[in-house]
Amino acid sequence: MIDKVKKELEIRFPLLKLVREQHNYLHVKVERVSAMDAIVMARTSLGHSVLQLISTVDRIEDDVFQMTWILENYSACTVLLISADYPRENCIVPSLCQIWPAASAFEREIFEMFGISFPGNPREGEDFLLEGWKDTPPMRRDFETEEYAMRVYGERQPREHLDPRQYIGDIVGEWNTPMGRKREEEK
Repeated sequence: MIDKVKKELEIRFPLLKLVREQHNYLHVKVERVSAMDAIVMARTSLGHSVLQLISTVDRIEDDVFQMTWILENYSACTVLLISADYPRENCIVPSLCQIWPAASAFEREIFEMFGISFPGNPREGEDFLLEGWKDTPPMRRDFETEEYAMRVYGERQPREHLDPRQYIGDIVGEWNTPMGRKREEEK
């Protein structure tokens, strides 16, 4: 079945690149201008009617976000991943909410975590996980985690180090001891 899917996609999208193919699993990369057409074709013509996930990878070295839509055809037991690269600066990706209402949650999370806009998502801009977040989106690779933590939480207090063996021996009375150390001291 996955061979038929691959062949149909190659006919319609000649610039398609094969990323990975296994039994009932196909991952392809298309040009961003063809991404939505490929996704719609996968749903309407190839039977991949379930949107499992929308994934984002920040490829800062290439100045792109790699978007991947993971689609499934339950009846054929096949999984199809369609990837496309979008520029990092003012990234805009068309919304799939009209096709899959469940896409709204994925797109809202990606907007919050990466700052990628999905015009057409009726709930874009609403807080999803990070209520009131106004800083650089935290999953972008240019987000300065340490600087943010110092600014928001201040200097971290050093922790006391406890040897786990001694701690367990003292508290529980086991771990390489015939009796716990505290029990011996009590005698």
